[in-house]
Amino acid sequence: MNKRRPCRVAAVVPAYNEENRIGAVLQTLTASPDVDEIIVVSDGSTDKTYQVADAVPGVRAVQLPLNKGKGGAMREGALLTDADVLVFFDADLQGLKPQHVHDLVAPVCCGAATMAMGIFKGGRFWTDIAQTFSPGITGQRAIRRDVFLRIPDLEHVGYGIELAITYYVRHHDLGERRVTLRGVTHPMKEEKLGPVRGTISRLHMYWQMGLFRFSYEWKGRPPRQKKSAADARPVGEGEEAAEM
Repeated sequence: MNKRRPCRVAAVVPAYNEENRIGAVLQTLTASPDVDEIIVVSDGSTDKTYQVADAVPGVRAVQLPLNKGKGGAMREGALLTDADVLVFFDADLQGLKPQHVHDLVAPVCCGAATMAMGIFKGGRFWTDIAQTFSPGITGQRAIRRDVFLRIPDLEHVGYGIELAITYYVRHHDLGERRVTLRGVTHPMKEEKLGPVRGTISRLHMYWQMGLFRFSYEWKGRPPRQKKSAADARPVGEGEEAAEM
């Protein structure tokens, strides 16, 4: 562990059938001096995602017997560690470098923000455009673990997980940073699954995101709250906050 860093960092990679792509992400994470622990949650994968991850030295891989959805897989990973900060990465990223990991983790570890979101730029046109207009849906982010575990119903929101995290941090005024991940991108669903299955998967993803947002807005946003003493403290100090 790098003793100059004030906190412990766990990288959590939720994955579903990514045996051909997850290796590149894990290669970067194992080379990163900013990561103390790497956890891969194979979310009911039917291919060799778990076996590929489990074979990488320094990686803790778990296989969920049933698919819990992205939110459920991320929560499972968070419960497997006691690290101060979680940094989440998609399993199919292309172009991820250790410097990107450092840039994403640094604002949270130093206490400048509760959450940092990684925004694609210079990878490919369509992923750049998507994250430019909707940065809150990025799957690449660092967040304090105690805050992440206070977010309600994580295991039930599916692809709405990114919106759930973003809304919670913003509406409780906990502080966020945007970090440019230059040169990083990921394949489109249509490339991974074919035009028909990929389009269906994309529509399903948009449906879950839209359903979450509609439900959240319809029920009313939670009131903004002032930072508590626990939220204001530097990362790595004190006990983990209880879940809401």
